[in-house]
Amino acid sequence: MSTPNKHTVTTDALKTLGTIIDADAGRDAIHLAVEPVIADEFLRAGDHVGFRENGRVGKTYGSDVGIVDPFLTKPVQTGQRFWLVVYPRQITSLRHVWEHPGFPASDVPKTAVPVSTDSETWLQDYASSIDVDYEDLMYNTKEYLDSGEYWCEGDKFSGTELPDEFWNHYEAATGDKVSNRKRESFFSCSC
Repeated sequence: MSTPNKHTVTTDALKTLGTIIDADAGRDAIHLAVEPVIADEFLRAGDHVGFRENGRVGKTYGSDVGIVDPFLTKPVQTGQRFWLVVYPRQITSLRHVWEHPGFPASDVPKTAVPVSTDSETWLQDYASSIDVDYEDLMYNTKEYLDSGEYWCEGDKFSGTELPDEFWNHYEAATGDKVSNRKRESFFSCSC
């Protein structure tokens, strides 16, 4: 029986994606940022592209921000929409809505959550115990409840547990009722 490769909790592949790898590299999984865009010219899967002054995407030769969806089996025609895959290690913020210097800022505002109970203190203590801001915890909880989006920040939440009483405190602090089917952990890792 073979011995499985030992990997750190961090994503090894993301650190080396786009480079020639050595024999120590093992199987991994990664997340890449994607943006729906419109082609300004005929493009092929894997072409390096960037934004043009008209807001569309094409070969820019020097100010590229990513590549055309490498999994496409047909070329992209001028005016067609496709996924632009952003170069690895370029994203400056990631909460399933990412930020990058080559793209306009996202327009997803943080939702203000009214709190006025002792449960706020419990939630603040819990946020501190997992090394996140209280506001980020409340925002990402609401995102999960509204859209099913899990909260992922690389390997930050690897092994993080959501205590059973979390949802009771969340309901008391916000006044929002949480259905039994949603009462689960919404943390994810990049594996």
